[in-house]
Amino acid sequence: MSGEAKTAAIQNLGCSKNQIDGERVMALFASNGYDITEEFFLADTIVVNTCAFIREAQEEAIDTVLEMAALRKAGRCRTLIVSGCFSERYRDKVKRDFPEVDVWVGVNDWEAVISSLIQKNSLTDNSCDTASTLPSSPRNTFIAADFKRILSEPVSTQHIKIAEGCSHKCTFCVIPSIRGKFRSRSEESIIQEAKWLYEQGVRELILVAQDTTFYGRDIKTNLARLLESLLKNTKFPWIRMMYLYPQLIGSDLLKLIASEPRLCPYFDIPLQHISDTILTAMNRSPLSGGIRQLIDTIRDTVDNVTLRTSFIIGFPGETAKEFDELCRFVQSTRFDKLGVFPFSPEEGTPAHSMRPRPRAVTVQMRCDELMDIQQEISREILENKVGNQVQVIIDRISDDPDFSYEGRTMGDAPEIDGRAFIQAGKFEIGDIVAGKIIGAGDYDIYVDTQTSRRRDKI
Repeated sequence: MSGEAKTAAIQNLGCSKNQIDGERVMALFASNGYDITEEFFLADTIVVNTCAFIREAQEEAIDTVLEMAALRKAGRCRTLIVSGCFSERYRDKVKRDFPEVDVWVGVNDWEAVISSLIQKNSLTDNSCDTASTLPSSPRNTFIAADFKRILSEPVSTQHIKIAEGCSHKCTFCVIPSIRGKFRSRSEESIIQEAKWLYEQGVRELILVAQDTTFYGRDIKTNLARLLESLLKNTKFPWIRMMYLYPQLIGSDLLKLIASEPRLCPYFDIPLQHISDTILTAMNRSPLSGGIRQLIDTIRDTVDNVTLRTSFIIGFPGETAKEFDELCRFVQSTRFDKLGVFPFSPEEGTPAHSMRPRPRAVTVQMRCDELMDIQQEISREILENKVGNQVQVIIDRISDDPDFSYEGRTMGDAPEIDGRAFIQAGKFEIGDIVAGKIIGAGDYDIYVDTQTSRRRDKI
């Protein structure tokens, strides 16, 4: 390979938090002279950054590793690296099953291992092997001084990880065993990265952690104070939060969101269920009474609020009674956004051995039924907004020939929520534009943009 530029490519799987880790992996390669490519067939080094949260994610990880292993044989690739949660959880068990994989790294040791291999030139001379990987370390690599990332498109909307790990003990979840206990980043490091992101052209900053509301409890601060610091020290037009734990949403946070127009009035609160029987078995809090009171408080405090939640269907012990209670709750509460997930029994969690479990076909029918209910609710909510004025961030040029652009309102998070389709206008990706809702579908809206626009190059 003498005289040729070294190239690296990554396949990111899983959540936005894992995406950030993958972007940092690519920045590490770029800082060591590698060209970053999206063409896996042309890459000397391929990284598969995996997820392992539920069974489907594990299956996707395996399929992707096998796909890239084929390129390891047929393409230019000399080194195949598997990183992320699947590698952290299973690498000691599956190394023998994937001889094509050269290096397995976990969620904490990837930076040390990959840096060492790059420095030794082991990634391009066929001298690296899985024996060179280090045992996983509890060190918070994501808080490293060099937080630079190769940002994914669109650059205008980016996530920032404010913590690592989780200290909750939900009976169905493997995250604490993979990522460790909750550790907050310092406010200083978050502000430093946020300023860098703004300089790259980011206009919508999305705060993420396993539980965003838990931020600061281990370093004597809290999420509201962090938001106040971000508002004071940065110029993002939109700041959004994801993954809010219901028990920890306090009055200080609600009042701040209600009073600050740059904070999206958007609450992503995974409730998981409404039956006290199921919530208790999940080791979740608050129970149904506290959940209903929280929703009322949010709606009473924050104007034009958007509520998103998700539920696990088919948790052990869920009978028709508990599911009917959940359906009635969804119908009466009328969430703006809602997702459902079939229960995944994860080895090593208390819920794995819980019984009885509903049959798989029953679980799927329940998932479909609840989403049918939500589809109707969503359409009614959006149809009632026709004629309203909205602000839309432009995400991309539309693939639909009938429209020019696609974007989102403050009430829509990227990837998981609906889109705003814009028929005409001349905008740039990342522009925040004013418009009027002229139509609605089940989850998407159609917006007529006004002649004036806000470009937010503050």
